Amino acid sequence: MRWTCWIAALVALVYLCNYLVDARLRMTKAPGCKWNTVPNSTKPSYSARFCYLTKDRALLRLDDAAGLHLLAERDFFEMDYPHFYWEADALVYNDRNYDGGEIALPPTLIDRLRANLP
Repeated sequence: MRWTCWIAALVALVYLCNYLVDARLRMTKAPGCKWNTVPNSTKPSYSARFCYLTKDRALLRLDDAAGLHLLAERDFFEMDYPHFYWEADALVYNDRNYDGGEIALPPTLIDRLRANLP
């Protein structure tokens, strides 16, 4: 039982350190980013934009249509120009099978809460 607690604490510490490194990268690089708009003809109530934090890390932000409220944020590995497409219930980035994913539309409560974290 004691080993299980130590292992759980170690996993939590590694996860926290990883998050802090990513948060620092976003905090230092995002203000100077050159933002690119993701074309959107199917979901007029949302807008999305992305930028490169480093040569291989991209940051994707999903906003409301007016661009006033950040709804979700993802950073992901990308060496080339990222691929985005809008589905009926998601914004898909890159390929789901290759270090990509999706943001549900409307964004989940977890996405909205994470968007408010540093």
